[in-house]
Amino acid sequence: MTVVVISNQKGGVGKSTLSVLFAQWLAAKHDAAVCVVDLDSQCNCSRSLARFGGVQEAATLFSTDAPAVAETFGKAAAGSISLLEGSKRLADVELARADVIVPAFRHHLAALSRVYDFVVIDTPPALGLRMSAALIAADAVVCPIELEEYSIDGVTDMLKTIFGVQKRYNPRLRLAGVVANRFNPHSLRQKAALRDLVGNYGEFVLPAKISTRSAIPEALAAGVPVWQLTKTSAREASEEVFEVFRLLMQRMHSETAQAVEEGAT
Repeated sequence: MTVVVISNQKGGVGKSTLSVLFAQWLAAKHDAAVCVVDLDSQCNCSRSLARFGGVQEAATLFSTDAPAVAETFGKAAAGSISLLEGSKRLADVELARADVIVPAFRHHLAALSRVYDFVVIDTPPALGLRMSAALIAADAVVCPIELEEYSIDGVTDMLKTIFGVQKRYNPRLRLAGVVANRFNPHSLRQKAALRDLVGNYGEFVLPAKISTRSAIPEALAAGVPVWQLTKTSAREASEEVFEVFRLLMQRMHSETAQAVEEGAT
């Protein structure tokens, strides 16, 4: 199983959108069994994937006395999606003891590894115990960013968090890429911001982006993959999404191989 965290310490950058699209793509295009964990109490991801939920809440993953969540689902079928729903109860996690809930979270994810090919985790837009637990348990992290001044300023903080977790708690954690999301190709300001982003963080920025297109929110509202819509903007959005995810998978596989090699030496 590969655990992929979609994370940024800035809200409104499209974390939930990317989480939903990535899970749908893995299931549809790679025939993978995917579990989506919604750790954001705003529950946007859960609304888009509501038809795959109803079994367990994501908050259960932080419980020390609950049975392994994987036992609730049983063996997942290829090409399927399961959802651990977000809820208001997730806010209580931030008040708990880290030395209790982080091991519990890792224990439950280890159980999920016997059931799923991928776990995709959508995190809250602030550094706290939920985001920290996700990064400590993850194999890879994807950082979406909207090309606005405050969003770009937040990249430095997010990178510090990722590499801090990697150094202290989870040496296998890899940054799969920073993804420019909701890009407006007609905006001179956003084009300049993208050049600035690449200039400062070029090694981490994916050489592909997802533009602002009406088809994506329409697909999210309908709970279907954007490539199932027939409109022109859906086809264009799908091409961009496919390229971003292809590059992410390529980087994740490359980083995994590198980590295995480093461990062998």
